[in-house]
Amino acid sequence: MTKPHQLFAALCLLGIAGTAARAEDAPAPAEPAAVENPEATTAKDEDAETHATIAERRGLDKIKATGAITLGYREAAVPFSYAADEKAAGFAVDLCALVADRMKQRLALPELTIVWRATSDADQAALAANGDIDIDCAATPDTVALGEASALSEPVYVSELRFLVPSKLRPEPEGFRRRRADYKTPSAIDDLKGKTVVLPQGSPGLPYILGQSVERYLGISIVYAKTPAEAFKLVETGAAAAYLDDDAVLAGLKAGAKSPDGFLFLNSGQPGAAYAFVLPKDEPLKQVVDAAILDAVRSGAYETLYAKWFESPIPPKNATVALPRSERLKQFLNDPESATE
Repeated sequence: MTKPHQLFAALCLLGIAGTAARAEDAPAPAEPAAVENPEATTAKDEDAETHATIAERRGLDKIKATGAITLGYREAAVPFSYAADEKAAGFAVDLCALVADRMKQRLALPELTIVWRATSDADQAALAANGDIDIDCAATPDTVALGEASALSEPVYVSELRFLVPSKLRPEPEGFRRRRADYKTPSAIDDLKGKTVVLPQGSPGLPYILGQSVERYLGISIVYAKTPAEAFKLVETGAAAAYLDDDAVLAGLKAGAKSPDGFLFLNSGQPGAAYAFVLPKDEPLKQVVDAAILDAVRSGAYETLYAKWFESPIPPKNATVALPRSERLKQFLNDPESATE
């Protein structure tokens, strides 16, 4: 091949290589964009917005939107609220069921679904504030701090501070070389002379005991317990002669004892706490709940429930709480507003 022919061939090869390089560097053709159905997008957005709106609702609006009401209860707060045969049971539970019936009428939801959820003293306010429960039906003392996002209903019970003591108590000996007296049935605070009384931590009954001990020269000693069960155990074992607390709390412990007849209440009582349901802060819901409670008091339904849970055998052991209506509770039933002032 002559030199002119070699030069021409080299130039042709360079041209082919340049063309291939430019082809490799060229961007790949873009795929056609998917066209989204505008109607499907709108429906998806509306559905997401609906779920978000329902999640943000509280109180009566939430119950109406979902067609369901979630009620909290305790698992071991006899006779107010406890689990029996894996179901919520108790005085406060039945009273809350009357509230749910009124809710059905108010919202025109005869098929309103009722969901029961176990709660505790520690989480009740947060669950109500967050909308996880609509009403906590465990009956909570009005002395509990709930925070700004929760509220209390009208009272569902008014208590008296009472002493729970063994049905037989041996008085302390008096004087020089006095023999220890035989056992007797205690009936008043004077029978606690020289004895130890147990209180729950933070009890409002402390000033009363100290005042009576000084005024009557009783020389009462005081110990504290973290829980009602722990306090009752001290009385059961003889480490304390009496336990001062709200009568309804004591009655539940008495009913659950191995020998309920081995304990009794002293005659004297002092005003205790008022108990109520815990709610989210929603005025329309509170109005319905309060109206249902007051209607139960005025119609006699409250007294029927009280007789069922405080004066009759209750499940699961068919034990009787045996707590007659106190004078303060009778006043509440006659005039709910004035009894709690």
